[in-house]
Amino acid sequence: MDRKKRRAMILKIIKQQAVSTQDELLKLLAEQGVNATQATVSRDIHSMNIVKENDNGVLRYARLSENNDDRYQELYDAIANDVDDVTTVQFINVIKNPPNSSFATVMAGLFDEVNLPEVVGTIAGNDTLILICRSSEDAQKIAQMIKEHMQE
Repeated sequence: MDRKKRRAMILKIIKQQAVSTQDELLKLLAEQGVNATQATVSRDIHSMNIVKENDNGVLRYARLSENNDDRYQELYDAIANDVDDVTTVQFINVIKNPPNSSFATVMAGLFDEVNLPEVVGTIAGNDTLILICRSSEDAQKIAQMIKEHMQE
């Protein structure tokens, strides 16, 4: 099955039932005849901006909103809730999130989705997000935006 069909199947599964782990998702995909590796599903989840949300005390996968205005608001909310610090080094912003939170990966997806013209790309670890900007000026502009939303 090609990537597009596999991702459509993932969306269908997480909309129809509460799925809280990649192993569970892999099993459900296999039941539908989709053979995928954990690494592939992990990349799909990240690429599709699927996150775990609390649904009445149960963590489950859900896709972040599709609306552009909502995406910006989700980014701003994530900055307000999950950014501990931002440091600019030339054309790069280093964003620190709470330790062992995996918020950096979610935030990278949000930055990628809003497609800010100043940001060339993102690299995320567990608690650190790197934003690579086009210039030092662009990095400073993005850092200022982050700092403004951190204060909310």
